[in-house]
Amino acid sequence: MKKMICRILPVLAIALVIAAVSGVASAQTVGADGPFNTNYFSNNTTAGAPAGTLRIGYDGASGAPATTLCANIYVYAADQQLAECCSCPVTANGLIEENIKTNLLGNSLTRVTPNQGLIKIVATIAGVCDADDITILAAGLNAWTTHIENKVGTAFPVSVTQNLPETLSAGELSTLESDCAFAERLGSGFGICTCNPEATK
Repeated sequence: MKKMICRILPVLAIALVIAAVSGVASAQTVGADGPFNTNYFSNNTTAGAPAGTLRIGYDGASGAPATTLCANIYVYAADQQLAECCSCPVTANGLIEENIKTNLLGNSLTRVTPNQGLIKIVATIAGVCDADDITILAAGLNAWTTHIENKVGTAFPVSVTQNLPETLSAGELSTLESDCAFAERLGSGFGICTCNPEATK
């Protein structure tokens, strides 16, 4: 009997791990408008450069009752340090616009505003929007980032690209949450970005 239990326990443990990993994996792969996307920002502190813009919309893919989603935003400097994080609500067919200089990088955790880096967004079903406590991932959040390119003559060329959908691993999700939790709890008010409300419909 003891030998049988000893054989069964490792099998059960492996089965539980596989089930947990499969659950995480299936939650991450929900198509091009999935729960995780990324893009870059550039020339944020370059003298004379205009501000970039992050636009986020919700196409309603998660359906009722998820008429509102949370866009959990994590902004990293090029040296991989979290600069700021926050969570912004967006309704079905709604659009929010965030100024990269002022909304997303006006309150850097390190007190040094990065010139370039990466913006990551994780979409969740709305409840209490909290970027350090991700619970139910959601489909349907799309984002576009305005890029301020290197100066040509007297002007800074501007381009816009849609954020790339990415696969969100359990490890990446844990890192995003823990980095944001550190900022919220130990940043003394720094490291938290701000959200503009949706435009009037």
